[in-house]
Amino acid sequence: MQSASVATEATTAEDAVVVLMLAVGRRFRARMNGDSVEPSQASLLHVLNAHGAMRLGDLAEAMSLDASTVSRHVQQLGDRQLIDREPDPGDGRARIIAISDAGRAALKHTFDQRRAFITEAMADWSGADRDRLRDDVARLTRALPEV
Repeated sequence: MQSASVATEATTAEDAVVVLMLAVGRRFRARMNGDSVEPSQASLLHVLNAHGAMRLGDLAEAMSLDASTVSRHVQQLGDRQLIDREPDPGDGRARIIAISDAGRAALKHTFDQRRAFITEAMADWSGADRDRLRDDVARLTRALPEV
């Protein structure tokens, strides 16, 4: 039986993106000194910050995660007052989840740390190289289908 080929070197643009995503993803999922939230929780805070308050089921759908996983993170973030949970005016049994001011501060800190990591990696890049990367990554991001 033949095994599938897995790219270890970037021989195509697609391979380069996959290798980059794996390397950056691994580093971003690792805890950094001073992290105030786990990386998976930062993703949840980012969705709330970007899309606004929503019900748990909608949040789970937006993140393409199981509701039980999101519920666990919501509980942990709520215990730390990084999110607010208010009754849904349309259904008193449900809750609307929103990022709190403390959650925004924690998310900003997380982004600042990860941005500094990337800035250090690109320290010797020219301004033109950085601009080209920004434009190409933004273009690729826009081209990706929604999940």
